[in-house]
Amino acid sequence: MKNLKVLAKEYELEIIDEKISYLETLEAAKGHIREYYTSILLDLSSYIIKINIDKDINREKLKGFLDKLSEEIRTIKSAQWEKNYIQIVVKEGDPKKTAEVLKEILNRTVDFLEEEQTNSACAFCGDEDAEIKATSVIKNESEIDFICDSCHEKRVKELEEEKERIAKMRENYILGFIGAFIGASIGGVLWVIMSIFGYQAEIAVIGIIIGGMSGYTFFSKKMGITGSVLFVISSEIVMMCARFAEYTFKYQKFIKNEGERINFIESAKELVDYINYGPEAAKEIFFSPYFIIAFLTVIGVGVFTAKSASRYSKGIYSVKRD
Repeated sequence: MKNLKVLAKEYELEIIDEKISYLETLEAAKGHIREYYTSILLDLSSYIIKINIDKDINREKLKGFLDKLSEEIRTIKSAQWEKNYIQIVVKEGDPKKTAEVLKEILNRTVDFLEEEQTNSACAFCGDEDAEIKATSVIKNESEIDFICDSCHEKRVKELEEEKERIAKMRENYILGFIGAFIGASIGGVLWVIMSIFGYQAEIAVIGIIIGGMSGYTFFSKKMGITGSVLFVISSEIVMMCARFAEYTFKYQKFIKNEGERINFIESAKELVDYINYGPEAAKEIFFSPYFIIAFLTVIGVGVFTAKSASRYSKGIYSVKRD
C-alpha cells in the first residue's frame, strides 16, 4: 500500500482500500495521469497497471513499444493491450525501488500515448464521447476499469450470470478431499526432502497449504465452508505423515550408524512400537514447537479463508461505481 500512496501523491490519484474478507480486497490508486484514465491495482506481490486508449491507436507501434518496455524493465511480467486499454503487470522486486520503477513505466507509457496523439476512451467499447467512470469489482480476483455506463451494465450482467453459474455448480466433496490430499502431498514430499538435507522442514507447510487448496478447487471446481474444513483435515493428515516419514528416516540413519542394517519399512514399524511404548517419543515428534506452529498455521488459513470460500462458492461479489 505504501507504493500506491507514493504514486497517488505524485499523480494526484485517489486511493482505494476496501476489504470484505481475507481474500477479497481492493487496494488500488485511480484517476487521471495527463488526461489518461489510469488505475494501479495491488495484487499480492504484483501491480496491475491499466491505462485507457482509443480505437485508432496504431496497434503495431503500441506492441513494439510494450515489447521494448518489457525488455528494458525486467520486473515487468507482462505488457499487452486488451480491448481499449493497456495492461502492464509488474512484480514488486526490490521494495525500495518499486515506486520509482512504477513511475518510470507510467511516465514512459503516457509519453508514448501523447506522442501518438491517443485519446483515453472507454476501456471496453472505446467510446470517447460517453461519460466514463471507474467500476470496481471486489471478489477473489478484484478488478477496476474505467468504462462507460453501457459497458458497466454489461459487466454487471456478466457478473450476475457468473454468480448464477457458480451457485448452480455442485461441489464434489469426495473428489475435493482426494484432490486436496494429492496437492498437499507435494508439499509433504518437500517436507521430507528438506528434513533429509538438514533444513527446517516445517517451512514446507507453505507448500502443503498451497497444494491442498489448489488440489481441492481443481478437483471439486469450487470450495465452500465444508471444503475449507476438508482442506484443513487433508493437509493436517499429510503433515503428520510427512513428520512421521521424517523421523522414520532419522531413526533409520541412527540404526545404520550403530552398525545394523534396516530398511524404511522396518524403521517405521520400530518407530511405531517406540511411540506406543512411551509418550516421550510422540511428544518429540508431534508436539515440538515448530510442528505445532505449522499445525496451527494450516488451521488458521482454513479459518481465515472460510468466509471468502463461502462467498466464492455462491458467486458473491461487490461492485462500486464512481
